[in-house]
Amino acid sequence: MDDAQEKIRRIIDRRLAAMRAKDAKAALADLAPDVVAFEMVPPLSLPPGAARDLEGFSAWLETFQEIDVEVRDLVIEAEGDLGFSRSLNHLKGSRTGGQQIDLWMRSTLCFRREQGAWKIVHAHTSVPFYPGPEAKAALDLQP
Repeated sequence: MDDAQEKIRRIIDRRLAAMRAKDAKAALADLAPDVVAFEMVPPLSLPPGAARDLEGFSAWLETFQEIDVEVRDLVIEAEGDLGFSRSLNHLKGSRTGGQQIDLWMRSTLCFRREQGAWKIVHAHTSVPFYPGPEAKAALDLQP
């Protein structure tokens, strides 16, 4: 793994550790000011910078008693000042009301090096869906 890939890997690891610790500020620290996110919950797209909403992200983390994210099949590519990662992520935990969360999702992160530091400029998280009239999210899939 070259230096750029290693630095991107450390950003991913820091972000996951911060989420496990429910530390919203640390989890958002490596997002670029103009980050755009396509998350699993509405809206279709968060406009530039909206994913850096500390209060909103803190509130979401606080809905969990415990939260963990496992990363599998991580691939990191980087050249020049641009990089990306793709992986399958396993979100599991328990909500404050006792509901258990256990699902696999797809994650793609795009990075840009700015003044020597890598920042996440785009995040896309999704789950596939079952075709048919209901178009139900496929939350039961496992790698």
